[in-house]
This record gives sequence, C-alpha cells and structure tokens, in this order.
Amino acid sequence: MDTFPNYYAILDIPEFATTEEIREAYKRKALDTHPDRFASNLQGSTKNTELSQEEAKLHFQRVADAYYVLSDEGRRKNYDQARASRRKQEASTLWQSSRADPNQIFGNVFEDLLRPEVENHRWFYTPIGAVSGACLGFIFGNLPGLVLGAFAGKKLGAIRDAKGMSVYDAYSRLNGSHKAAILAALATKLVSSGHLN
Repeated sequence: MDTFPNYYAILDIPEFATTEEIREAYKRKALDTHPDRFASNLQGSTKNTELSQEEAKLHFQRVADAYYVLSDEGRRKNYDQARASRRKQEASTLWQSSRADPNQIFGNVFEDLLRPEVENHRWFYTPIGAVSGACLGFIFGNLPGLVLGAFAGKKLGAIRDAKGMSVYDAYSRLNGSHKAAILAALATKLVSSGHLN
C-alpha cells in the first residue's frame, strides 16, 4: 500500500502552482469536504450526502495537510525533494506526513470571509465603556481626560463585546445547520466573485 501522499493531486493543482493558486485550490477543496456540510443531523438542502461525516473528516484532514505543506516554501521544497527521490528510487525516503490542525487552517484562510457571517453586530459594552471612560476621565482630567477616557473605555468595551474570541471559534460554537448554511454561502460568494471555478 502506497502511503506517500500526492498533495498536488489532493488539491487538484499542477506541481508548478503559485502560492495564490494553492490557496484558492485549498478554499475550493475545504468547502467541498468540510465535515459540517456532512453532519447527520442536518435537514433540507444544506446537507451534502456524497460522503459520511467521518469520510469528510478524513478528506478535510488530507486537504489541510496538503495546504499546510504546499503553502510554505520550505515545507514544499522538502516535500518535492522527497517525491523526486522516491520516483527515482535513489533512496527509501520515508515521508513523515504533516498532521496540520484542519480547523485552525480553515479559520486562518477563511477569517475574512467568515467574519461577516458570524460577527455579532449588537454592541453592548462598547458604548457603555466609552461613556464610563469619558465620565471617569472628566473627573480626573477634565476635557483631555474625557477624550482619553472615552477612547480607552470604547476599546475595552469592544474587547469585552468580542470576548477575545477568534472568528473561527465563534463559527465553531454555532449549530450544525447554521454552519452548513454559512459554508454554502461562502461557496456561493467565492464562485460569484470568480475565485472558485
């Protein structure tokens, strides 16, 4: 059994693909294989029935591993050298497949696209922080204190509103059908913008 992975085939890209082509191929494959699209508790048109959720997890992991290796110049060079020596049968090079965290990679790559889907636009602590900071600043430093206090309070309130949570963490806390709907919306957004073919 051949255990040496062909990361180029996994991402369906040529060996001379650019970094941007690798990233776009990852986006396409990650959306196709994301386990949240294959959850058994989903109902309606958002559920993808091509794979079981366990099979999707394996495919999603392979796609993440491929992106992890090919997106970094050093790792890609080492991988290409291992593939070349394996093809030539010069040495029995054993490739240690990198096990990347697929959720972390997905969150990093899709951060900008996920943000509007999962952000909570209802602010509570930001205005309260600004008003409170302004009041305290005015008490301690008159008008300059008011401005500085309002600015600091607003920033602290925004941190509290965001709860220091990454966008992917917020995404991971959503229910399954909401996740599947977001993934479908991301795929549609990427296709309509011409990023995915």
